[in-house]
Amino acid sequence: MKMRIGLRSIVVVVVFLIVTLVSGWIHAAEPAKWYPFKVQAWYGNYDPGDKEPGKPAPSLTGPKTIDWVPPAKAKKPWIIGVSFPHLKDPSWVAGNFGVYDEAKRLGVEMRLVAAEGYTAIDQQVRQVEDLVSQGVNAIILAAISYTASDKLVEEITKKGIPVVAMINDIRAPAIAAKSINSFFKLGYQCGEFVLKDSEGKKEVNVVLLPGPAGAGWSPESATGFTEAVNKLAPGRVKILDTKWGDPGKAEQLRLLENSLQAYAKIDYIIGNAVAIDVGTEILAEKGLTGKVKLVSTYLTAPLYDKVVKGTVAGSAIEGQPYEGRIAVDQAVLTLEGGKPGFDFPFRIGPDIPFLHKGNVKQYTFEYLLGPRNFRPTFNYKP
Repeated sequence: MKMRIGLRSIVVVVVFLIVTLVSGWIHAAEPAKWYPFKVQAWYGNYDPGDKEPGKPAPSLTGPKTIDWVPPAKAKKPWIIGVSFPHLKDPSWVAGNFGVYDEAKRLGVEMRLVAAEGYTAIDQQVRQVEDLVSQGVNAIILAAISYTASDKLVEEITKKGIPVVAMINDIRAPAIAAKSINSFFKLGYQCGEFVLKDSEGKKEVNVVLLPGPAGAGWSPESATGFTEAVNKLAPGRVKILDTKWGDPGKAEQLRLLENSLQAYAKIDYIIGNAVAIDVGTEILAEKGLTGKVKLVSTYLTAPLYDKVVKGTVAGSAIEGQPYEGRIAVDQAVLTLEGGKPGFDFPFRIGPDIPFLHKGNVKQYTFEYLLGPRNFRPTFNYKP
């Protein structure tokens, strides 16, 4: 009898240990929550009357720094259409991950389309109209143009389909909400960094390669940089040139080559991530690594590693995966009766410090950009 009790006790203990170990393994295998996540938020009614590209509308109140906590699950398996200008560089792939990851977590469907670049506004309009014809419940729009899609957004909204702006700013009076970082702020951070990094120099020569002239993000990054250096150290930074162009590798390579040929003395090149990425190759070929410093207005996967290595001096951080996640959250909250600007912020932007070699070890690649092995994903259905 005593032996039976002993065996039974042993069995109970073994089962308990197995359950504990398995439970711990399952818990450890669960993906870490990305939230609560620190953001800058703006509230109120959106009126773009006096709005400048990249800057919040004056009608909004903010920024207020908050911890964003998204909904736990969607109430319905909503269908969310997503439109990107392209998927030619890692920046948009990181945004793609954010949209996909949050759609999966919330239990909604994602249908993503991508145009061929910043000259393909007509293609983007056709792709968005096709998503609407498929019966999507909401659209997440990373607009190619700041103003050219105003009418499109208005027509879609009249059909009862909310449109949320993502990454690229847009004027669109009918836009439901915005998940965008301020490229004015990112450009301003680049200016602050250049001034601090170049302390002791009486004059600093800079070339700007912001990206496409008509987009809602590149001009504001140039404006932010210019305002920072002129406000904080008037006359010390000389902007030799500002060269605009599509953020494809071939075009940015051409602009860089032209800049290096045109100007004998360049201290810093401030530009879009593609320009800065290819810039490391050109500077290495010409023996200018370290002599001309590279600073990016937003972070991509290749640039993270180059900041670690030191071939890129620094980068502002847009937080594309978080913009994608929050855009999905805003779309779902709107579909489920929430009022943007009141029940949740109308405009939300990730709040992450400027990245440089001195602080890069504080932020993992995955935290800033998502998994290294993620590849473009156009559809997800729960």
